Amino acid sequence: MDILFINPSYLKPEAFRDRFSENLSLIEKGNMYVLPFEPPLGLASIVASLRKKGFDASLMDVQGERLGTKAIEDFLKRNRPPFVGITAMTTTYSSAIELADLVKRILPSARVVLGGVHPTVMPEEALTEGSVDYIVRGEGEEPLTQLLRKGSPEDIPGMGYKKNGRPVIPDKAPIIKDVNSLPIPDYGSFPIREYISYTRHLRSIDGISMIVSRGCPYDCSFCAVNQTMGRGYRIRDPKLVVEEMQTLKESYGIEGIWFKDSILNLQRKWIDRFCEEVLKAKLDIKWQINSRVDLVSEKQIVQMAEAGLEQIDLGIESGSPATLDTLKKKTSIEQIESAVKIARRHIKVSGFFMLGVPGETERDIDMTFDLAKRLNLDRVSWSVFTPLPGSHLFDKLKADGKIPEKMDWRQIHFIDTGTSFSEIPHERLMERFWEIQEYFSKR
Repeated sequence: MDILFINPSYLKPEAFRDRFSENLSLIEKGNMYVLPFEPPLGLASIVASLRKKGFDASLMDVQGERLGTKAIEDFLKRNRPPFVGITAMTTTYSSAIELADLVKRILPSARVVLGGVHPTVMPEEALTEGSVDYIVRGEGEEPLTQLLRKGSPEDIPGMGYKKNGRPVIPDKAPIIKDVNSLPIPDYGSFPIREYISYTRHLRSIDGISMIVSRGCPYDCSFCAVNQTMGRGYRIRDPKLVVEEMQTLKESYGIEGIWFKDSILNLQRKWIDRFCEEVLKAKLDIKWQINSRVDLVSEKQIVQMAEAGLEQIDLGIESGSPATLDTLKKKTSIEQIESAVKIARRHIKVSGFFMLGVPGETERDIDMTFDLAKRLNLDRVSWSVFTPLPGSHLFDKLKADGKIPEKMDWRQIHFIDTGTSFSEIPHERLMERFWEIQEYFSKR
């Protein structure tokens, strides 16, 4: 084995089981934040890319397989990989570091590489961790290819390391401009059946996620996606996307796909071609997408519905115009109501909402709650505002002294940050959050 990749879990196996059983009704109503459980498509893409180039790359999905410490230790002892790559979102950063510590305890000579969102936007912090040897900033396929070829990180774009005990922080790796050059993620490298089963609960579809684009041109103040994937929007050729859908359907017997891309319908001509390819292939597969409310048009919704679209998830976020301004959504309540009305004539509609945004009062939460009830959506997914490094709001909160220099990332989660960044006391904010969850779980 040339390199082992590890996908951390938000929760230990026992806590995962408890969280699932306690929140099943919310999950089935569409709330993906009470128990985040998405397949590690980023790592599966890197695995497929490295294997295509002749490297022996494997993926250990701690989350998907609900692995405990003993199982991880036994795997490391049996396989003894020289390089171990661990992905780290901010919400899984603490778990990722625990895994890095474990790797170093079992295999002191192994080189630990940390990648993903958190080391991309907080590189110095990641490199101060004693168990982390290298980091990757940005897209990982090319930096890791060069690392395995050279054996050392020096002079590799996007690859950070330590020199004489001091962090060497690189610029982000150049983006992959031609995403058509990437192979299909290796869905066989993780326990796909576990994710298909969870998707059945979350989205009422026997399906799996796909990601076919990278980059985002928008500037939402709570999001850091363009820090990791850039602003330039790149999307795979529609024919290749349909071929991947066909492969997944034939290989795993699924009935549907959730396109996890932040915005699948950003380019009208791409959607035109994609729908043509789906119909031409007689794919007979359901699909669901995420979108912005200001990109919804009746003509396009009808076109996508004819090609199999059954649900659209809209980034609504708030019913308060002031909060929408804080989030830099550049959308209005009127646009939200219009988009939902149009889409609901043809397909199911789900909405993402957020509470506890900086500056929010209870009046703002009332406005969001009232809007969500008025929209009468098929599904809803609620979260508590979480300050993500790399986002505008994180930087502002830090400048205002509301985020400590040394953050306890174990306190960062999309349903409770351990503190309130709004004008509402934390205890009251959580009361309102769970009051709203209770309402929608019984609808």
